[in-house]
Amino acid sequence: MTPQFLRSEAARFREMAEQVTDREASRQRLLGMALDYEARAAAADADRSAEPQPEPAEASAEPEPEREPEPGPATDEPIKLRPGRRRLSLRG
Repeated sequence: MTPQFLRSEAARFREMAEQVTDREASRQRLLGMALDYEARAAAADADRSAEPQPEPAEASAEPEPEREPEPGPATDEPIKLRPGRRRLSLRG
């Protein structure tokens, strides 16, 4: 989950806590969930900033040559289906 999503969820829980004034326990639980989401967003931000940023490739670097796909196994035998497995339908 992205920090932006976590913060939007925290805001949503805070908004619900403001609207639910009937029961104090529900309000406290919603505010606690909002704090939890904020803490998770802060941790996700810290993880992102701790990750090493990829260095830009130098302009003089040669691109990797394209590789040809490896051929699959060459066999004349039909593919055997295992019992209990579903077949994928190719119909649209």
